[in-house]
Amino acid sequence: MSTKKTLAYVGIIISVLLLVKIFADRSRHAPTTDSDSRVEAPEIPTPEFPVNYSLGEFDERFGISRERFLQIAEEAKKVWEDAAGRHLFDLHQDGSLKINLVFDWRQERLLEAKKVRAKLDETGRSFDQLQDDYNERGRTLDQYRRSYEESAQAYKIHLDEYNARVLRWNETKDHTDAGYNALQSAGKEIEDEQSALEKKRLDLNARGEDFNKLGEKLNELAGKHNLDVENFNGTYVQTRDFEKGLYDGKAINIYEFDKEEDLKLALVHEFGHAIGLGHVDNPKAIMYRKLAVQDMNAIHLTSDDLNLLLAKVK
Repeated sequence: MSTKKTLAYVGIIISVLLLVKIFADRSRHAPTTDSDSRVEAPEIPTPEFPVNYSLGEFDERFGISRERFLQIAEEAKKVWEDAAGRHLFDLHQDGSLKINLVFDWRQERLLEAKKVRAKLDETGRSFDQLQDDYNERGRTLDQYRRSYEESAQAYKIHLDEYNARVLRWNETKDHTDAGYNALQSAGKEIEDEQSALEKKRLDLNARGEDFNKLGEKLNELAGKHNLDVENFNGTYVQTRDFEKGLYDGKAINIYEFDKEEDLKLALVHEFGHAIGLGHVDNPKAIMYRKLAVQDMNAIHLTSDDLNLLLAKVK
């Protein structure tokens, strides 16, 4: 004869207090600089394709060879060509579209800023090294956060299922030892799952605190060396009122770039103007008026860019 046992509801409540302050719009992105911020690209008719371009003024002080510069230009124009599915640009010795690399006070200021960024802090790391660490920790933190949220969702489902089983047990009169033991075992699994989830939460909070402290150190170092940082998001940025690059209807002038990825992004933007494209309001788009939050490491056209392109190239 079975013994009647009544189980009370198991109320296991988790408190998810993630006080992780993640600076908005992180990522290994381009320095925030104006691209055509004061001078809008002129309204021009759709050119005849392919547009012949050639290397014009070229200043060696940028520290890049002519061959490498033209190779990056080739990569940049292919972003548009691959999307259009047709040939849009041709490198020609006498090409009418000149691409100029102009060295002036803009690039000089950027180089001075890079020297400041290379200064070491008390831990022996430069601003750029700290920034790379910050960005990597941010990516890892996002992964941990997603993993925690998935685990928390799974725990909630399991808890609801367990409580439903307890409810059915309490409402029935036919209790068995086997059923009771099964519920006991399920309850222990729920407790273990809750315990593991709590450990995950504490680990995530600790990582978030370390992440915030590193962000504070970056801000402190930026202030110490008078770095011009606007809306710090884990990436060194400079605010300027001048053009990083400019298309004037006849030539593309590149005035400054930090890394080759930065140069390529600027060239993609200006090649867009050269085929008659204007600006869009989407900050992530290649044809946004500033080169700010676009991903330099995976340059791609947004739907806004594609709509402009397809309207011009049919």
